[in-house]
Amino acid sequence: MRIPLTLAAGLLALVAISAASGHSVPVRFDPAPGQALDAAPQRVDGWFTQEMRRSGEETSLVVHPVMSDGMLGDPVSGDTVIDDSDRRHMYAELTGDLMPGQYVVAWSALSDEDDHPDSGCFRFFVGQDAADAAVRSEARLDAAEECAGMADHEGEDGMDGAPAESGPSVSISAPEVIEGRDVTVGLKAEGVEIRLPTNKGQDPAFGHYHLYLDIPPNVTHKHNGNSGEPTNPNDIMTTADSHTFKDLKPGNHVVTAVLFYDDHTPFSPAVVAGASFTVPGDGGGDGIDTGAAIGLAIGIGAAGLIVGGILGFALRRRAR
Repeated sequence: MRIPLTLAAGLLALVAISAASGHSVPVRFDPAPGQALDAAPQRVDGWFTQEMRRSGEETSLVVHPVMSDGMLGDPVSGDTVIDDSDRRHMYAELTGDLMPGQYVVAWSALSDEDDHPDSGCFRFFVGQDAADAAVRSEARLDAAEECAGMADHEGEDGMDGAPAESGPSVSISAPEVIEGRDVTVGLKAEGVEIRLPTNKGQDPAFGHYHLYLDIPPNVTHKHNGNSGEPTNPNDIMTTADSHTFKDLKPGNHVVTAVLFYDDHTPFSPAVVAGASFTVPGDGGGDGIDTGAAIGLAIGIGAAGLIVGGILGFALRRRAR
């Protein structure tokens, strides 16, 4: 059974995270990041943690289609509207009929409470075929490549709220074919040196991985004495470029990689990636079912949004 690439908003209770940032960060979007819609929406909405200032491009929400060459087309959204009854809510009506395909939302929010700007991008899909194509191409949910292209085209300040650079990233891969009960996932980070943690400091040039198997990222984990090892066996700290999960039960599994600083706190903005796979065999319901896997993906997506960062989560299914 296919696990769709969908990180619908909600189920925030799955994730034990609190926002450390004081500026206005996203709470949820509709359509949600990664959501695959049967039909085109009439508008795109965003809700944030603080009231936003009406200031043109500093507070905006713009929707672009992804063209066949991977570039972003002209905007298909109208003017950004700040809700008079709730200035934590903004939206943009969509113009014309959206064809099936991928769409990128570039947003920016200038807090009217502390004058702090924030911005980001995400993609959603009209039609399951478009979502499946994104999975095959391992497209990032934060549309970092497309948004970086907009920034390069328009100058250092970016365009329509798109970030000028994507910062550190992490990716995780699972085998195309799963044989037996042991599964080795690959890990790769860019823009950061992976090393053993020094137990202090938050230098963004250095970090280490935490892997979470079938649980949401737990960035409030506790360590076992001075060993540096988390107490949850499904929360694994590593600096290696791969990790083998042994004797897994048959069924669906979701593994998430999160970058952490030397002091064992997560990168901010959050740097998160995930992959799903299916261990073959007659499990009789062992592992997690497809619905639970999707719910876990939702929690992972919420984790990145709560921390206030750009979420790079490509959910890929691997099965025999």
